[in-house]
Amino acid sequence: MKPRVLVNEVKGDGPPIVLVPGGLTGWVSWTPLAETLSASRTTVRVQPIHNELGSAGERGDAGYTAAIECDSLLMTLDALGVETADFAGWSAGGRALLEFALAHPGWVRTLTLVEPAAYWILDGLGESTPEVVRLNQFLHALAGQDVSEDDLAEFLELAGLVPSKDQARNHPAWQSWLPHRTALSWSSEQADRPGREVAELAGIRCPVLLVHGTVTADWLKRVVAVLDERLPDTRVLELPGDHACHLENPDAFLTALERHVAP
Repeated sequence: MKPRVLVNEVKGDGPPIVLVPGGLTGWVSWTPLAETLSASRTTVRVQPIHNELGSAGERGDAGYTAAIECDSLLMTLDALGVETADFAGWSAGGRALLEFALAHPGWVRTLTLVEPAAYWILDGLGESTPEVVRLNQFLHALAGQDVSEDDLAEFLELAGLVPSKDQARNHPAWQSWLPHRTALSWSSEQADRPGREVAELAGIRCPVLLVHGTVTADWLKRVVAVLDERLPDTRVLELPGDHACHLENPDAFLTALERHVAP
């Protein structure tokens, strides 16, 4: 599999901000926030390959890697004529932006990372809890496979989006999650792990806003805490809610984001 220009949408005018989504619903998750941001900024929503093809029902490709994800984002920015931008990523999108900022620091003015799903950081520190190990094993076993409704329900529990898999189908967002479930089959080990050492994180020198929810999974809070410890220039924002806390509190999130990216 080769990198390529990502499906994207550009709206507004002003300083560019690039929005990278999580691994399930894809770029649609950023839509309401992008509408507000585009009033004063050139807002670029990208649809990573795993979201585009997974949401279309295509099972994960074994050749899809973290490097392809990173190179595809670079090709997209180059095609759009974006040389330097502010970047915001949620979950898998936050993990992808950590790699992008390490590989291409000159392109990144600021980072905003909402609960980045960078499991590899905890592995690198020897802090992988049984919860993290279970999530890794679960996702990697789905790589390249069909994803059932039961698989989706279990993922939602492991990701902290529902209290338990038994309650997943009663969640108001269940019907919006369901069509995108095959995207989970793209979360292979080679896609999740960029081959970095934790010490390299100190190389991300741009200002970073780290966001987590009050009732999110402990391991996601720990990833945020490690990044706060290891990155030179950080600020942590805690919002009420779970893994989707920025969507549950859009006004508070956008206020903090605007302050973070202000010249």
